[in-house]
Amino acid sequence: MSSSGSPSSRTAYLLLVLTMLLWSTNFVIARAIHGQIGPFGLAFGRWAIALLCLLPVGLPRLARAWPLLRQQWQKLLLLGVFGIGLTNTLVYVAVRSTTATNAVILNSATPMMVLVLGSLYFRQRLRRRQWAGMGLALAGALLIVLKGKLLGMSHFQFSSGDLLVLAAGLCWAVYTLGLRTLLPGLDPLVMMMVLLLVGEVLLLPAFVMETWQAGGFHLLSAPTMGCLLYLGIFPSVLAFLMYNRAIAQVGAAKAAGFLYLMPAFGALQSILLLGEDLRWYHVAGLAAIFSGILLGSLSRGAAAARQPTTLSVAK
Repeated sequence: MSSSGSPSSRTAYLLLVLTMLLWSTNFVIARAIHGQIGPFGLAFGRWAIALLCLLPVGLPRLARAWPLLRQQWQKLLLLGVFGIGLTNTLVYVAVRSTTATNAVILNSATPMMVLVLGSLYFRQRLRRRQWAGMGLALAGALLIVLKGKLLGMSHFQFSSGDLLVLAAGLCWAVYTLGLRTLLPGLDPLVMMMVLLLVGEVLLLPAFVMETWQAGGFHLLSAPTMGCLLYLGIFPSVLAFLMYNRAIAQVGAAKAAGFLYLMPAFGALQSILLLGEDLRWYHVAGLAAIFSGILLGSLSRGAAAARQPTTLSVAK
C-alpha cells in the first residue's frame, strides 16, 4: 500500500473525490426519475447498460482471467451480490418510504461500518486520528444535511425505509472490505463484468415481478432514458473502476472518509443546478469534511507499509 504522500496515493485521493461526485449525482437523478421507473427497473437497467459497455472489452480477456476467476468464484459471487445486487437497490426502494434527509443521515453510518467491520475481521488496529478524522467528517456531513441545525437530530423519526438504508450501508461495507481478500493479478475490467453479471442475475426475478405488477413493459420517455444511460455509464462503470483502483492504493479505512463527500456534493449540486443559496453551513461542513479526511489519511510510512495491499476492480 502506498504511503500517504506518494504520487500514487495522491492520484487515489483524486479518484475518490471524483467517484463521490459521480455517486452524488446518482442519488439526485434517482430521486428525480423515481416516478417514471420502479426501483428494481432502475437498478436492473442501470447495471444492464454498464454491462453492455464492458462486454466488448471484457469478453476477449475472459479466457486469460479464467484461472483467477475460478480460484475465487465464491468471493466474487458475494461481492456481486452485496456490491451490485443489493446496495443501490435497497436505497432505491428505501427512498419511497423515507425522507431524503433520513436517507443521507443514516447513509453517513456507512464509513463507520467499514472501520468497525475492518477492525473486527482484519484485526486492523485503527489510530485515534482515524477515528477523530471520521468523527469530524461526519459532523461536517450532518451540518450540511441539517442546514446548520445539529439540534434537528432530536426530531429524527425512524421509518421502515430507514432500515433499508442501514442495510444498504452494511452491504457496501461488506463489499468494500471484501475487495481486500481478492488475489492480485485479476483484470479489473473482467472482474467488474463478472460482478455485474452476478448482480443482474440476482435482480432479474425482482425486475420481472415489478414489470408484471405494473402491467407489462412501458417505453421510457427520452429524458428518463437519458438519465438511465448516464447512470449506467458514469456513476456505474467509471465510478466503480475509479473507486476500486483507489482502494487498491490507499485501503478501505482511508477511503471510507471520502463517502462523506456525497452529501456535500449533493448540496453543491442543489446550489448550482437548483439555484439554492450558498450558506455558512455549506462552507463550514465542507471544511470539516476535508479536514477530517486529511486527518484520517495521515499515517506514518512504515505503518502504512505493514498494512495488506487491497486489490479491486472497477454506489
